[in-house]
Amino acid sequence: MKNLLLVLGIIVCMQTHAEIRKKEYSKILLKGDIEEVVLSNRNGGVEVSQTAGDTIHVEAIVSVVAKTQKKADELSDYIRIEEEIQDKYLSLTTAFDKSMTFDQLLAGVELNITYKVSLPKGIKLRLVNTDGNVFVDNYAGDLNLDLKSCNLRVGELTEGELSVKQTGGDCKILRAEQLNGEFKTCTVRIEKANTAQLVLKDCEGRFETIEKLNLTTEGGGMKFGEIEDMTGTSSSTKYEVQDIGNSLKMDMRMGEINVRNIHFNFSTVEITGTYSKVGLSFMEGAGYQFEFKHNKAVKTDIPKSFKLTQRPTSEKNVILETGFIGDKKYNGKVILNLRFGNMYIQ
Repeated sequence: MKNLLLVLGIIVCMQTHAEIRKKEYSKILLKGDIEEVVLSNRNGGVEVSQTAGDTIHVEAIVSVVAKTQKKADELSDYIRIEEEIQDKYLSLTTAFDKSMTFDQLLAGVELNITYKVSLPKGIKLRLVNTDGNVFVDNYAGDLNLDLKSCNLRVGELTEGELSVKQTGGDCKILRAEQLNGEFKTCTVRIEKANTAQLVLKDCEGRFETIEKLNLTTEGGGMKFGEIEDMTGTSSSTKYEVQDIGNSLKMDMRMGEINVRNIHFNFSTVEITGTYSKVGLSFMEGAGYQFEFKHNKAVKTDIPKSFKLTQRPTSEKNVILETGFIGDKKYNGKVILNLRFGNMYIQ
């Protein structure tokens, strides 16, 4: 039995034994006329920082783990960092030898290519990365990120636009003045943004504070903190909203929205929904003109204090209920146009 355990131990050690080869790339360039850096990478992380100087500093480490040192050395030689300066652009690319397909290269091999990039203020960055974590420290200027199977962390961005296209992974943004994002099967967390225009498919997320938010969503669920103005369209998405300050305009299908608190001095709430659930809670003392257009299949829960006038419309089995609710010194408008589903107001 001891001999059998010894043999098994030797086999495991032989199977887990591996060799590693590392090579480093380092480059320092004067900013000069360069206005934008484009970095393309895969199978590794990227860390971006911004400096007050006038130099571009790029470091990369290529790490190859293989069963033999010969294979690790051989495959390492197939990988290189290519740089090209053309007009006002600096391009950095992780390149692989054309004689091998990427699947052949990675067969039985562990590959990791990491970058650290320091850029002076005034330079735009476009980053394309697959299979690796991306970290961007506080940054002033434009950032364009195209990511697949990555986790993204962004600090505070000012004086520019943050554009993110991400498939898979987590995204966390501390602050952005202007955010333009397209996310698919991601978990998205945004702490603060001035304006945000987002397309989300099958995502989960939480947005804390946003002044102007525009959404296009399909599937998934979103939680919001304080939103001043919110507009968008959704399909099969559930929204939980803590506060709406000024306006809410949504076109929904087979979804759900629950707003816990709408400010008493809001301007507009306008929701069109089909097979959707709508729940609205207004701050005490609010006043608004209420228009509720719906078919008989909509289940409603409205306070008994609402005094509404009901009349038919040109649409079959659709009625319109109107009336002024609350304090008449305010002039908010609530316009609901619902077919099927549920509606609740408090």
